[in-house]
Amino acid sequence: MYSLVIDCSHKENFIGLFRDTDSDWLCERKFSGQPFENLIENLECLLAESLIDRSEIKYFFTPHSPGSTLGIRVTQIMIQGLMKSCCPVAKIIQYNGLHLSALLLLDESLKTDSSSSRYLITENGRHSWTVIKIDANLKIRPEIQQYGLDSLSELTGQFFYIPQMKTWSNPIVDTQKLDYAPHQFLEGIKLLFNLKIDTSLLLPTSNTYVKWNQK
Repeated sequence: MYSLVIDCSHKENFIGLFRDTDSDWLCERKFSGQPFENLIENLECLLAESLIDRSEIKYFFTPHSPGSTLGIRVTQIMIQGLMKSCCPVAKIIQYNGLHLSALLLLDESLKTDSSSSRYLITENGRHSWTVIKIDANLKIRPEIQQYGLDSLSELTGQFFYIPQMKTWSNPIVDTQKLDYAPHQFLEGIKLLFNLKIDTSLLLPTSNTYVKWNQK
């Protein structure tokens, strides 16, 4: 059984193909630019390299949030096209990219003896921050919290920050900036699939449209 990960939610786009019995990517590809311009080309190259029959793809993994709305939607349209044309029995599993990024940090934090709380944050539009706590709940029932621009100071601990393509403002707390790295998500994706983690509290919240010149 093969699974295909397509993540175009941030600055660097990623496609990865894996088998459920393997511990590493069968094929992977990173590329920059707008996904509506070069996603098809890169996907075709990866599938040609893999030499698999497209009908053998049983699962598509892709983010529902956070990140570029355009990139996420273009990816979803591409996946729907593949399911109708050559992967009729495949299923889509959507993940929260901040959650999988936090899982990477959890593995690192378990190797240290730090007793302080740790948080991973990113922009949620123009007027708030999305926050996820890096603790054991990430593997049970992770939860996304929303904080106002000035409300991050209510939290104490260590902060990690993944910027979005639109960086509306800088955090008011000290942070360690990280790159969004879906090529490192394989273990987290398998964990998400095999353990049936309750991800109901990770779904995106609706944002109110704010004009660029509105203060």
